[in-house]
Amino acid sequence: MAFRHYFKRTAPHPMSASLRLLQFVLPTALAATLSACVPYPVYKTLQPSARATVQDPQSQPLADARVVLISSSYPYGRERSRQETQTAANGIARFVSQSEWRVESMMLHGSESYFWNWCVEKQGYETYETLHTVASRFDDNLVLRLQPGLSRSCDKP
Repeated sequence: MAFRHYFKRTAPHPMSASLRLLQFVLPTALAATLSACVPYPVYKTLQPSARATVQDPQSQPLADARVVLISSSYPYGRERSRQETQTAANGIARFVSQSEWRVESMMLHGSESYFWNWCVEKQGYETYETLHTVASRFDDNLVLRLQPGLSRSCDKP
């Protein structure tokens, strides 16, 4: 009879059901997070506030130059939008910031990130174009001296 208390059935501990549930929920949540199933809100800048000052070789303002701000996104490098305007008499073209809340999921290649490029054209001057692939390389206060030469269109090929 001395060994009977070793085999005696006791009531389950109140935490045991919670622990069993946690053993299932924690690995499931971890697996869902790693497989990119968990969406999260993020505020994205689709286009920054930017300004381009276009000048001739003598640093005089060039009016009516076509300035295009191209927004693209990584990881695919796809072009998302183009905004364009003409320079004013003072040679300046301005663009307003565009941002929005989005719901994203983390992917193997990371999250979607935007980057921007300039294309500036004026008849009689060489077309200026940047080909950046990261946002940190974008100059949001561009001062540009166009050189005489052949111009080509900033339109998509």
